[in-house]
Amino acid sequence: MQNLRSSRLFIWALLIAMPLWFDSCKKDDENPVITPTTTIEGSYKITALKANPKVGGIYEDLLAAAPLILTTTCLNDITLTFQTGGAIATDNPTTCQKSTVPPGTITGIDATSKWAYSGNTLTITKSDGTKTAYTVLKTGTVLQVQWQDSQDYLGTGTKVAYTYTMDLTKK
Repeated sequence: MQNLRSSRLFIWALLIAMPLWFDSCKKDDENPVITPTTTIEGSYKITALKANPKVGGIYEDLLAAAPLILTTTCLNDITLTFQTGGAIATDNPTTCQKSTVPPGTITGIDATSKWAYSGNTLTITKSDGTKTAYTVLKTGTVLQVQWQDSQDYLGTGTKVAYTYTMDLTKK
C-alpha cells in the first residue's frame, strides 16, 4: 500500500514538473530586436571586400587580389574616417599614392566624399558628384555594406555589373 502511494505521488510530481521543464527549453526570443547604431562616425580599415561575380572568373576576394589587380596594397593600408557633419577623410598612405587605380574607383569613396546615413542606407557622394547608395548590413565594430557597380577590371572595353560586400572594421 505504501509502495502504491509513493508511485502515485511520484507520477503526480512528474506530471506537474514536466510542463515546467519543457517550458524552460523554449527559446527566449525567436526574433530578437536588433537596435541599429544611429551613427557610423569613426575611423575604419577595410578588412574584407568581396565581388560577385568573381572578377575574371577568379577573384572574389578583392582585398587579397588587390596587389595583383591594382599592383599595390592600397586597399589593405587605407583608413577611412567618417567625420561628424558628413565629411570623409582618408590617410592617403604611400601605397595609394603609387596606385594606378585610385581606391575610390573600387570602393566608391574618395578623400573628399560626403556621407549621409538614414535607415539602412549609407549614401556616399564623391567629389565629382557621383552618388552611391550602400545597403548597411551590419553596424558596430564592423560596418558591413553592400552596393552594386559596373567595372572593366580586365580592360576588355566591356563593363561587368558587380555586387560588392565590404567590411570596415572600426579602429
